[in-house]
Amino acid sequence: MRIYRNDILKRICGTVAGIGFLSFGAFSVLVREPSVSDDLADRALSYGTTLILAGVLAVAVSWLVKDLDDIWCRQPRRWRD
Repeated sequence: MRIYRNDILKRICGTVAGIGFLSFGAFSVLVREPSVSDDLADRALSYGTTLILAGVLAVAVSWLVKDLDDIWCRQPRRWRD
């Protein structure tokens, strides 16, 4: 696998978003209170696991995909061009 370094601002923003997903998912998984019902604890675990997976994918995609315009936001066309 090759790590691409072009369009660095988009890659860094994608990485920051992925780290946000990872941290919120880890918080959701690790900070479940025992006083809540089992259903809510299972929901928190599932939600946190999903966010962790999304964070890992966001960080990986941000650095391993050659053209990020199909994944993250494409720059709008200017009317003068």
